Amino acid sequence: MTGREERVARNEASSREINEGIEEAHEATPSDRYIRMVCECGLDSCDRLIAITVAEYERVRSDPTHFAVVHDHVMRDVERAIEDNDRFVTVAKREGTAAEVAVEEDPRA
Repeated sequence: MTGREERVARNEASSREINEGIEEAHEATPSDRYIRMVCECGLDSCDRLIAITVAEYERVRSDPTHFAVVHDHVMRDVERAIEDNDRFVTVAKREGTAAEVAVEEDPRA
């Protein structure tokens, strides 16, 4: 595992943990209403927010290797875009370090 791959994966896991708390705080929000969540990219300095519904976030979270990121934060060397809309991209970690850390750090596991 390279230091960069591990750092990226840990940053993504931290963002996911924040979003889990945001989702929990919005349990009573209608499933079709947008809430603001942090971009789950691996960039150290990212402070971007995405508009996402609870239902959309649950679809992303149905796989521990999937993350929601803003369009220009897809890191093609460690992930691939699997779905996108005008607000965010759902990415899947490529096999290897990034995917392993995503599964290990999944707060729902």
